[in-house]
Amino acid sequence: MTDNLRGIIAVLIASTAFVVNDAAVKLVSDELPSGEIIVVRGVLATALLAVGVAMLGAARPLSVLLTPMMALRLIAAGAATTFIVISLRYVPLATVNTVLQVTPLLVTAGAAILYAEKVGLRRWLAALTGFAGVLLIVKPGSTQMGAAAFIVLVALAFTTMRDLTTRGLERSIPSVFVAAASAVVITLAGFLVAPFDTPWAMPTAGAWGWLWLSAVCQFIATTFIVIALRTGEIAVVAPFRYVAAPLSVAIGYWWWGDLPDTLAFVGIGLVVAAGLYTLHRERHGLTNRPLTAAERSPAE
Repeated sequence: MTDNLRGIIAVLIASTAFVVNDAAVKLVSDELPSGEIIVVRGVLATALLAVGVAMLGAARPLSVLLTPMMALRLIAAGAATTFIVISLRYVPLATVNTVLQVTPLLVTAGAAILYAEKVGLRRWLAALTGFAGVLLIVKPGSTQMGAAAFIVLVALAFTTMRDLTTRGLERSIPSVFVAAASAVVITLAGFLVAPFDTPWAMPTAGAWGWLWLSAVCQFIATTFIVIALRTGEIAVVAPFRYVAAPLSVAIGYWWWGDLPDTLAFVGIGLVVAAGLYTLHRERHGLTNRPLTAAERSPAE
């Protein structure tokens, strides 16, 4: 299995977990303020990630957190999560996820500029096709989001910054350690939001259930997105994040009764087609690449 295929699998897991996490946050937003959600969910996720760090022996000196790339990554992660949670209170789940699907395009362009990664025309076309499908699914210009649109765009800027800085982290830093450090910063960000939000309330049993589900999904999503962005080529891996768009539409229909129209179904088809084409290109490249000396048989 190539690094690209490992990255694709990781990003599919992360994207699925992110959507389920967002759905849980949106459901509990009817009961709890945004700051409380971020803090409580963050504490639970941090505890899970701390166990993962201990079990895997992935602890590193705290000085690692002060390196420029890691510090930027942590700031971006905290800000991105904060603005996403706030936007989910006012904007439909599918709409938020659609705006955030611009991230793969921005990250692909950023990787080409900052890290000199080669991005071929076919990969650009696959990414653009997937994004076109996303636009057909939600048609963001058909509704008025008002000031909430600005919140989602700010979240988009920070998710792009988070992903690009993740790519630049030293390979010696374990992915689960990066995810745990991010969870701590995200939790602290919740305390910054709290003074500007409504008073905290004791969560009901149902709210605790959604918060635990969100925490588990955050644990999975943050760990695997770090793995994905550090494994393989971003131009290959990034388009598979579009799986979040049709999944968010499906969950939106399941929980809130939002039924996609014909254009939305066409968009879902484009998203799936773009991902399958990218996967086909990767498998084709693996089949036709020359064998290394270690892979050749002794008789050759």
